[in-house]
Amino acid sequence: MLQNYFKIAVRNLLRHKGYTAINIIGLAVGVASCMLIFLYVQDELSYERHFTKADRIVRLAGEIKLESQEHNRFALSPAALEPALRRDFPDIEQVTQLLRAGKQTIWYQDKSFNEDELLFADSSFFRIFDYPFLAGDPNTALRAPRTIVLSEAMADKFFGGPAQALGQVLRFSRNAYTVTGVYRDPGHSHIKARAFLARSTYDTTLDEESRTNQWFAMNRYTYVLLQNQEQIPAFQQKLHAFANKYVTPWIKENELNASMRFVVQPLRSIHFDTVFGADLSPAGNIAYVYIFGAVALFLLLIACINYMNLATARSAQRAKEVGMRKVVGAYRSQIIRQFLGESVLLTLIAVLLALALVQLLIPTFNTLTGKNFTSNFFLQWEFMFLLLAVVLFVGVVAGSYPAFFLSHFKPTDVLKSEKAPRGGSASLRKALVVIQFTISLILIIGTIVVFSQMHYLKNRDLGFNKNQVLVIDIPSGDSTLIQQLPSFKQRLLSRPAIQAVSNPQDIPAESLSKLMMLAEQDSALLEKTINVMFVDYDFLEVMGIALKAGRNFSPAMGTDERGALLINEAAARWLGWHEPLGKRIQMIDIDGKVIGVVKDFHVKSLHTEVEPLALVLQPQSPGYLMARLKPGQLTETIAFVENQWQSFAPRHPLEYFFMDEHFDKQYRAEEKMLTIFGYFAALTIFIACLGLFGLASFTAEQRTKEIGIRKVLGSSTGAIVLLLSRDFALLVLIAIALASPLAWYGMHHWLQDFAFRTELSWWIFALAGIAAMTIALLTVSFQALKAARLDPTKAIRSQ
Repeated sequence: MLQNYFKIAVRNLLRHKGYTAINIIGLAVGVASCMLIFLYVQDELSYERHFTKADRIVRLAGEIKLESQEHNRFALSPAALEPALRRDFPDIEQVTQLLRAGKQTIWYQDKSFNEDELLFADSSFFRIFDYPFLAGDPNTALRAPRTIVLSEAMADKFFGGPAQALGQVLRFSRNAYTVTGVYRDPGHSHIKARAFLARSTYDTTLDEESRTNQWFAMNRYTYVLLQNQEQIPAFQQKLHAFANKYVTPWIKENELNASMRFVVQPLRSIHFDTVFGADLSPAGNIAYVYIFGAVALFLLLIACINYMNLATARSAQRAKEVGMRKVVGAYRSQIIRQFLGESVLLTLIAVLLALALVQLLIPTFNTLTGKNFTSNFFLQWEFMFLLLAVVLFVGVVAGSYPAFFLSHFKPTDVLKSEKAPRGGSASLRKALVVIQFTISLILIIGTIVVFSQMHYLKNRDLGFNKNQVLVIDIPSGDSTLIQQLPSFKQRLLSRPAIQAVSNPQDIPAESLSKLMMLAEQDSALLEKTINVMFVDYDFLEVMGIALKAGRNFSPAMGTDERGALLINEAAARWLGWHEPLGKRIQMIDIDGKVIGVVKDFHVKSLHTEVEPLALVLQPQSPGYLMARLKPGQLTETIAFVENQWQSFAPRHPLEYFFMDEHFDKQYRAEEKMLTIFGYFAALTIFIACLGLFGLASFTAEQRTKEIGIRKVLGSSTGAIVLLLSRDFALLVLIAIALASPLAWYGMHHWLQDFAFRTELSWWIFALAGIAAMTIALLTVSFQALKAARLDPTKAIRSQ
């Protein structure tokens, strides 16, 4: 029986080659797209999953509430938290803290590299996070001071492999570190580290007070390993009493009007948690996971609709086959199984073709998404299960209506030509076409909106001039290099193509410090926190930032370095200062006054409003060197900078970038979304038009005799094309009417993620509608024109 079903299925597929090709290509493209999106979604959801204890690892984030009711949430916590947790919670298994080491220049023999993503850790870190070690013992690797554990990539870069790295010595600016271990990158994690340095090396530089009793000095990431996952809620409750025991007395002792609490973050939730600032790595966007998951289902649905539409449209050609099978004794269940089997077979062929397409498209998809997928995923059980599910789901869903529709025919009806079915339910086919184009239009509108928003973001006035600014990354740790930066600035300024040079510690699009301050309020000082940038005298000139009131920092004013600040307009508004000049601010080792107000400028992406900001003078910083270049002679100027750097700091590799490119990196997720949206919108239109092409061909075939009679009676080719295209155009118009409000609703909510956003103008919906209508009519008109040019005598005779 199964062999007979298979033979019939193969014969039917081969007999209608065009119909088969349309279905297989449509399904293959839809399934391939679904597979690629599955890879992306699975990859985004895989963060921290490789750690075997992930379900019982938590991070403690800090939340400070000030007298002004201002809340500040940080992924950071103080150094004093770790020893206090060990004392008060003997039932927790492990506690560890990480600390950023900053960008460092590392030397080995004649090799030197600037390395970022360096973290201080201790031996307990690897007892919580099971990194796979290729060399060394994770239990003892970071026990001694001045030891370092390298990633496999870093070991390869310096030593040629993990085995050669063990026991070698790497020189930093201040210390030499012995390699005691090499680990393989375990997979996606918010903890991104090229190497871990022994934290005891750093801790020996701190006094006892800083390590055990400074509760607002938040610069570490604290992780706790609990005994089981069920402890998490109870642990969070106990932390309230813990904070009251340690933090509250310290706040009172220091006469601060504030409160602080610790918030438990389960490890697996961190990647998509955007609430806490100053994280180790940028948070992901769960909305994009949902969006791309929906796109995958849409593509698969459109491919299924094609199959259902074409199968029901051609049901008349198989009606007599069903009638004959019933006459000779076939049951309805057998016929249903036959048609479902054909559908599953066709889907299986499409899936095999989809696998070949995915193999070809993986390199391009990696470029689009910034991921690193390989064909190894074919061997994963999750993927094999997905493939089986796709074959069964698509096969059954796509073949269900044709199977049940065709199998219910009565033999006496289908064997009589006057009662034979004429291609199934026309209303259902029209509804399915409307659904297809509604989905396609939603994606087209979404693509246009994302493109419009990206254009807006990249062209909006940021309050500073990001163009023609060369930024040199200055490694930290080399005090001699930092002391000599003023002389290097003068070397650069000797070239006419370099207009101005600045040496700030902070630049836009980088994470800023947020510090506590006391700000003058009605003859009193009120506690606040504010974003701070440490800059030099030339920062405003290089960045092209305008002063709203007051003056800039000046070397002629000896009191500026410890007794003056600049604030932005947002800070003046936030503090309620109508006349901010001369207002008093106390911060870190500064007790000074506001000497100037700068116009608001964006230090973060346009996702957020301009936040209150203070500029603090720090003439020499281990941060960046920025040079504003004149237009033209770019290649020659960069070569000049490289030569000067080589003679100035031959031991440090030169690393530079341009401010405009660096700032625009903040929108990388949106750029990826735009590109992927564009491709998948094109694919949905392609699949929908494949089905439309097949339906148009079927319609023209059904109306061949009518077309011949109309031509004999004098109808022109144009009139016949219009006649055959009119019904399809109406369906697209209905799809436009349905898609527009749905797309507006979705994109309106997406735009809410941006504090500064483009408008959802009418032309976006008009453009998408015109594009969809044009593509649909071109697809239909091809078949209509072909039918209209038939010889009318042949058309009539064919019937």
